[in-house]
Amino acid sequence: MLRIKELREEVGLTQKQLAEAIGSMQRNVSNWEQGTVEPDLATVVALADYFHVTLDELFGRNVHTDTRNDTLKRAELDFIWLFRSMSPERRDALLTLLSDN
Repeated sequence: MLRIKELREEVGLTQKQLAEAIGSMQRNVSNWEQGTVEPDLATVVALADYFHVTLDELFGRNVHTDTRNDTLKRAELDFIWLFRSMSPERRDALLTLLSDN
């Protein structure tokens, strides 16, 4: 079973937001998460790319992982969530600060 819902919720996206990000529709995301329909191969690859995970990880396969990479990934996901929750003004200020370095 694909881990779409789990990954989507980790980064704080709605089904609609994910659908828009990968060029699909919200009802497709809902169907994939419920397991009533499987996405095609191109969509599976797009989902893995979007979430920055391997196909193994997207499909929930247990693979050897590097704890350091897991910690970095968690920090990146936390940053994405915080960034998305900021007001547009705070986002702009942060991007300005980051681009000055």
